[in-house]
Amino acid sequence: MSQPSNKLDNFAKALKRLNEANTAYKKHTDDDIFQDALIKRFEFTFELGWKTLREFLSAQGYKLDILSPKGVFAFAYQEGILTEETLWLDMLESRNLTSHDYGRELSENIADKISTRYAKALQNLYKFLSEHMN
Repeated sequence: MSQPSNKLDNFAKALKRLNEANTAYKKHTDDDIFQDALIKRFEFTFELGWKTLREFLSAQGYKLDILSPKGVFAFAYQEGILTEETLWLDMLESRNLTSHDYGRELSENIADKISTRYAKALQNLYKFLSEHMN
């Protein structure tokens, strides 16, 4: 199995787990355990998402000078692959914040963003990649 398709398979599995956590979170929005599970699953799904996107771009022959998530998102936006660059940069900021801050208010805010915006964007990225990867 090639590197990009392996990453895509792992991204699909992570998305499934994120969606399961999101469904549970929506039923128990006041429960810290469900909130924490949603955030943790977002973190690894986000990582797999941007890394799969980077692999896809490389496999398509694009020469990427910047291999950071921010650089990959900017390039993908420039190429028309992503349509909401600010949403992806917001996701990156949220992922960075969850890695360093465990305050309740921040966690609630980010869990809400994951549930209402980020999960859908990640699903859309997966859909695009699955349709365009060989």
